[in-house]
Amino acid sequence: MRFNALAALAARNFIDFVSYTKADYIFNWHHRSICEQLDNLSKGKLKKLMLLVPPQHGKSELATRRFPAFQLGVKPTTKIAICSYSDTLATSFNRDIQRIVDDLPYHDVFPKTILSSSNVVSSSKSSYLRNADIFETVGYRGFVKTVGVGGSLTGTPVDLGIIDDPFKDREEAMSVRIRDKVWSWFNDVYRTRMHNDSQELLIMTRWDEDDLAGRILRSESGWEVITYQAIKEREFPGDPRNLGEVLWPERHSFERILEIKKNSPFTFSSLYQQEPKPSNQALVIPEWGYYDDSPDVSPIYGMDFGFSNDPTAIIEVKIVKDCMYLRELLYKKGLTTPELDENMKHILPKYARISADSSDQRTIADLKQKGWNNIVPSVKGKDSIINGINWVKGFKIFIHRDSHNLKNELLNYQWIMYGGKATNIPIDNMNHAIDAIRYTKTIYRTSQSLHSSFHKCG
Repeated sequence: MRFNALAALAARNFIDFVSYTKADYIFNWHHRSICEQLDNLSKGKLKKLMLLVPPQHGKSELATRRFPAFQLGVKPTTKIAICSYSDTLATSFNRDIQRIVDDLPYHDVFPKTILSSSNVVSSSKSSYLRNADIFETVGYRGFVKTVGVGGSLTGTPVDLGIIDDPFKDREEAMSVRIRDKVWSWFNDVYRTRMHNDSQELLIMTRWDEDDLAGRILRSESGWEVITYQAIKEREFPGDPRNLGEVLWPERHSFERILEIKKNSPFTFSSLYQQEPKPSNQALVIPEWGYYDDSPDVSPIYGMDFGFSNDPTAIIEVKIVKDCMYLRELLYKKGLTTPELDENMKHILPKYARISADSSDQRTIADLKQKGWNNIVPSVKGKDSIINGINWVKGFKIFIHRDSHNLKNELLNYQWIMYGGKATNIPIDNMNHAIDAIRYTKTIYRTSQSLHSSFHKCG
């Protein structure tokens, strides 16, 4: 009777299913937390779940091996797609799930969910697929299909989509080309297989602010995001630890995690703390400070135009000797030229000297007609971007404490990395305020009134 009672309990709750089908599994508190969230997904309480977990902390065993098997038992008609960074890893998940479903403990819990007894490569009316890429539940036509990120899911409707680590390593995650490729696959392939009632599960360690998790969270809402830090540095709902305590001391000691932090702060903050921050090597402008009161000198202004996807940015620039003082005045999307003009009237003097993006000559001409007579197009030429960046970096840079968007750009504007090293090419992202700053080089070169021999910066 006790044996049957345990099996019945395992059919209702995922954590009991794990205990029953893998009797040697040792739970830490975060494993129980993961099981609780996966149970909520199985019961329909969640539609989109994101689990951000340090490497080698048991996430795949629970979320990508045991959970799909559990879901096929609860609902044998479920159509599941599992995707990872490589076909090889995806195939290994496929085989592991098949072994779980074939095991005797699984049949104690879910006797109706069975697989074909032989390897079946192609389907017919009387056969059920079972191979290294896809297997079906006999009598129900539910399935698990596994594919590497970038692979095809054509013709596959999906009730539950699972992505486990879309990037292989840091080199992939730091490549803009690969991040763009993963993002295109996510939207053009993976998402097109979903329907109104589909559920999604993303399990990964963070690599970069612009990785798949970062792009998803910037572009949409509705995700339940559960974050597990290797060392607790801030409060998270459901995390019982005190600040400074390690996540899984029996497997990854405090001393080991501290050694990782010492040897690679970048790896520690991203993979282990789920808070990716660019390294100084990757940042285009890594060194800058704050100011509260700027010197009393005439400012110049840089303007970068945007509309639907990008903001229009206006930055006040004061230059004294080798110091550059920056203040964000405008950073807003969707401004028409009349609206921009109205905004400018509230933040700029009418005689303001403005250097604007020369690629939008029409807007510059329209602003001149509205009375902004001192606006000029920025001078561009060969290597104008890198030359402008180097000009800005030639100063000691200070930003006003209220310039939040400018600060965010400075913290995130990065070089394209190749082989772990920075190239001389910046990523065309998080740079609208910074572009506005470098445009002021045009005015600065012809102006002498911005210099003062009576002020010392710093």
